[in-house]
Amino acid sequence: MFYTSKCLLQISMISTLLSLAASAWAVELTPDLQLHGFFTAGLAKLSGNQGQTYPTNPGGTGTSTIDSNVTGKYDSVAGLQLNYRLDDHVDFALQTYLAAQDLSQKPKMNQYALKVNSAYVDYNVNDEWAVRAGRFPFATYLYSDNLRVGAAYPWGRLPPEVYAKLGGLFAQNGVAIIYKHTFNDDWIVRIQPSFGQENLSSYQVNQLTQLTLSLANENLLLHLGSAMAYVNLDRPLVESLNSSIDQALIGLGYSTTQVNQYNASFATMQTRHLRGVFSDAGLIYDDGQWFAVGEMSALRFSGFVNDFNAGYASVGYHFGKWLPYVIYAKYKDLNLDEINQIPAPGNLIYGKVADVNQHSVSVGARYKIKNNISLKLQADRVSGFGGNYMSGLFLPVPNSTAPSMLKSVYIYSISLSTAF
Repeated sequence: MFYTSKCLLQISMISTLLSLAASAWAVELTPDLQLHGFFTAGLAKLSGNQGQTYPTNPGGTGTSTIDSNVTGKYDSVAGLQLNYRLDDHVDFALQTYLAAQDLSQKPKMNQYALKVNSAYVDYNVNDEWAVRAGRFPFATYLYSDNLRVGAAYPWGRLPPEVYAKLGGLFAQNGVAIIYKHTFNDDWIVRIQPSFGQENLSSYQVNQLTQLTLSLANENLLLHLGSAMAYVNLDRPLVESLNSSIDQALIGLGYSTTQVNQYNASFATMQTRHLRGVFSDAGLIYDDGQWFAVGEMSALRFSGFVNDFNAGYASVGYHFGKWLPYVIYAKYKDLNLDEINQIPAPGNLIYGKVADVNQHSVSVGARYKIKNNISLKLQADRVSGFGGNYMSGLFLPVPNSTAPSMLKSVYIYSISLSTAF
């Protein structure tokens, strides 16, 4: 009864906010000042998850997850973007959003937090060249510019196999050079090198260098992105990883002396200035009938941090206001030999934690209520686990010391999205 009442309250709030968004669509702003907004309200639930939560890192440390209770906090977000044109050369942009955060170390502290995703100034040299400075999106991935904008994609959420593993690296502080050129009347090429850094709640990303390239026309977008950075892990994050291995060691019968010996050796490992290389390639095709998206990404890290490959493919077909679709996604950890740098027996345990090989199949449909308001229904089957300490991208049951026996789970979700 409690969950039913809570869901009805959320649905009522959704209806009110969507009505406001639809009204805002017609608001006239001055030629130099534009206000845009986006809003998604979603409900999601895990089935058959053995008490676990999903995914491990949906949007950086401190964000909400999905569990066996109906929750509206993982997929729900509201944001505003303000654009101001000072003159023919100078533009300003500010984007903020409100999303749930989960302070798991403090029970019942799950609440919404206001964050700044973009705050930058563009100096337009001419119609093709511009220089950007300030805070702007981490542009390496296909949907980097619209991570929080549910109206930018038809699915209930971006595939976690790719987008849950960014560790909260959604924006950077720095400078970028933007080049745009139109040719053959309908093709646009865009090239953006950028340089910056980002401070997150559990680590810092320094000397972040990116290069993105896109080619687009009315129906097709092709995207390539790469980035290199040096990462410093904060001590609390390292201690959290170490604590998980300690629990597993104790559960397997190692003595306190052996665990302490392992911890002393682990403390000598490098956790600063770790080199990371990101890469991504993707495409979006939509001709008004067929819809298709594909994306492949990879991360390579120096040291004991595990590397991975990930990707997904989705196809759908427009039937009037309906767009049914399917998604296949996969995530796999690689190069686990680097984990041997961790002192024994911790390397064996960490190998069980890190050896993730997950795939998912999703079916869903989007229904356009209005041009800027959509209803989405989606069901996911996530599987491919190997009985390791951690199953796929699922967090282990708190205080668990035994390997997970999770085989597969289902995620059911419904959401409403709008943008204006």
